[in-house]
Amino acid sequence: MMKKTLLFLGVAAIVAACSQPQGVGLGALGSDTSDLPQNTRTEFEMAGLTPLPIYRFDFADAATPADALNAGGNRLRQAEQNLEIVQESRTYFMRQVELNDSIYVVSEGDAPVASLVSVIRARTGCLVDPQPLRSDDAAVYTLDCS
Repeated sequence: MMKKTLLFLGVAAIVAACSQPQGVGLGALGSDTSDLPQNTRTEFEMAGLTPLPIYRFDFADAATPADALNAGGNRLRQAEQNLEIVQESRTYFMRQVELNDSIYVVSEGDAPVASLVSVIRARTGCLVDPQPLRSDDAAVYTLDCS
């Protein structure tokens, strides 16, 4: 009988705490949320990750993912011009390329894995098209940073 009484009192205390306007211990239940931090692109990028190196080029025509792969020529295909990232025991050399108003991430090295999209999202703060343009040793992801 004593156990049932203690159990009942415990449940009653939880119900009483949840019915308070501030939602004691359970977050912002019914309270003002205007003072909560907003997730912005800057905050997302500043999560302690090294951002990808950014290269900007102007093209006369509309840019394509293939243009992003070839932008800068062989100079940008050197390992020291890219950020080395190891994901799922595979090594990638990545850079962000901005061509006019289009933004891409070029990933060279091993064949891309599905989780690479999350890595790019975390390092750029942008939405990533999960279907990259692929060549023999590279993949080009289109970003949406709007």
